[in-house]
Amino acid sequence: MRKFQSFSASVESSLLQPPKTPNESDMYAEPENFLEIEVANPKTHFPHAENRGMYTDYEVICRTNLPSFTKRTSKVRRRYSEFELFRKCLLKELSLSSHPKVVVPHLPGKIILGNRFSDEAIEERKQDLNKWMFTVAGHPLLQSGSKVLVRFIENKEFLG
Repeated sequence: MRKFQSFSASVESSLLQPPKTPNESDMYAEPENFLEIEVANPKTHFPHAENRGMYTDYEVICRTNLPSFTKRTSKVRRRYSEFELFRKCLLKELSLSSHPKVVVPHLPGKIILGNRFSDEAIEERKQDLNKWMFTVAGHPLLQSGSKVLVRFIENKEFLG
């Protein structure tokens, strides 16, 4: 039979013990739950010889061990218009769910004036999309319950 020990006595005894120093394998072990996401490697496409229909897409790279995701790593390419569709579908999914209010930030604005295919404009958009994606994918309720988020990150084609 275990001897009864009051809460204060057990707290006091635990404070007297030296803290456990993590070993090297603990320090470099994979975190219990994580999701790393990055928007990178922009690529401009020229479908027609006269530069008509040009567009830029971005690689969305994800590494995770969250149970809501089927793949531990994924790389997909997304156009800005697919980010717009993703946001629209995410808002629809959230409006139909019982989640408390989740605020989905606005996407960085469209480039109207200037050359949207300049290296500077593409780099700025990549950084802005990276920040936006980090904010959205970092939300704990979306990580654990959004099927739209999983499809956007994992599926080669995103149809909503």
